Amino acid sequence: MSLVTDVHSHILPHMDDGSQNVDVSVQLLKRLSEQGVGTVCATSHYYARHESIESFLQRRNEAHFKLKYAISCENDFVYPSIRLGAEVAYFSGMSRCSQLGALCLEGTRTLLLELSYTQWMPQQVEEVASLCLDHGYQVILAHPERFSHMRSYWKDMERMLSLPVALQINADSLLHWGSRKLALELLKNTSRPLLASDCHNLTSRPPRLEKARLMVRKKLGIDTLARIDETALRFIQPSGG
Repeated sequence: MSLVTDVHSHILPHMDDGSQNVDVSVQLLKRLSEQGVGTVCATSHYYARHESIESFLQRRNEAHFKLKYAISCENDFVYPSIRLGAEVAYFSGMSRCSQLGALCLEGTRTLLLELSYTQWMPQQVEEVASLCLDHGYQVILAHPERFSHMRSYWKDMERMLSLPVALQINADSLLHWGSRKLALELLKNTSRPLLASDCHNLTSRPPRLEKARLMVRKKLGIDTLARIDETALRFIQPSGG
């Protein structure tokens, strides 16, 4: 069985700006399987300002049911196993939210967190610290390479790197020369590196994990690739509580 885990994807149909129908979702799963993925985390966007956690979970369950039914009709293909989760956009006071655990990868305390694209305020960085250190969440910071335009980026990243936070780099960031250097630097400097497809569709944002993994192996070596896989397996392990 493949050890490759995709910790960030938008494969569920009709959930967000990812897959727009079940047929696309099935094709995304097939491409991931062909790229060696054994487990894919379905992490649809969650925005607290737009809907309640209860509403999101209901929509997610319905989308997952439709996708499971579609792949059950094709017995001649081995699909990756699906772990439900969410890509949770930062919201004020989230560490004190009693329902936050429901947005973690199912069966874990692992939270995929997307911070602000404009500017990380000090309270956002401290909220991440509180999630990890005070509340016991295993935080995965989604695509931190996308935030390098921010004024205090390196100061904030230094703080992030001091926390038990995993840095999840997007596959596409390694395949474009403009973002590759920073993506490689982040993977190299964190003790908890992760690589994910963040796939949304079959055209502009398809799964490109296989090519990205080859890039990591070429530039950083097989040991870094092994650490990425080990980190992914550790973060999807069921929690004891």
